[in-house]
Amino acid sequence: MTTFRLVAAVLSAAAITACGTQPPALVQQAAPTTTTTADVPGADPVAWFEAYCGPMGVTQTARLQLQGKAQEGMEAVKEAVVAWTAGAAVSDRHMADELEKLGPLGSDVRSLHERLVSALRNEAKTFDDSSARLRAQAADDKFPERYEQIMVGSSGDAVGTLFKQILDTSPKYAEAFRANEVCKAWQGLAKQSGGNWSG
Repeated sequence: MTTFRLVAAVLSAAAITACGTQPPALVQQAAPTTTTTADVPGADPVAWFEAYCGPMGVTQTARLQLQGKAQEGMEAVKEAVVAWTAGAAVSDRHMADELEKLGPLGSDVRSLHERLVSALRNEAKTFDDSSARLRAQAADDKFPERYEQIMVGSSGDAVGTLFKQILDTSPKYAEAFRANEVCKAWQGLAKQSGGNWSG
């Protein structure tokens, strides 16, 4: 496998993944007899999906920019992946902050929403750590191997899995996602870089 193919494969496998630590589910309290979950309004679906998909699109764009870096030398590869991991941390924090402000799409996904926000914050910390460790590596022929070793701890699909679970909770959430223009743009970028729609 060429150096470029190795780097591309590792990046594809590691992109936008969570470190896997999940907070315990919140204990649900009995609802008052005078109300139901249907009475609780959720976040605006357009704003919610844009808050999630927008930063994902930014990170996918950065992944696309990594293509061809191997031809420029290992120093260029190192610079690109350090910038990519640092940018992924920023995107994760932005998503977490915006989703936390907006609140869940509905009371039926409140716990999943809170777990998603927590997973994004955990993932951001992992990307910060990875970026710092990558910056300390020598830009030599062994860099792709060390990159893989560093990023393997970041592998997992907690963020993508939680997002998919939210979509699967109700057809209206899945439909809102499919209809969202920002999310369509992100999915298009993901296809270009060989990524999966779920991150």
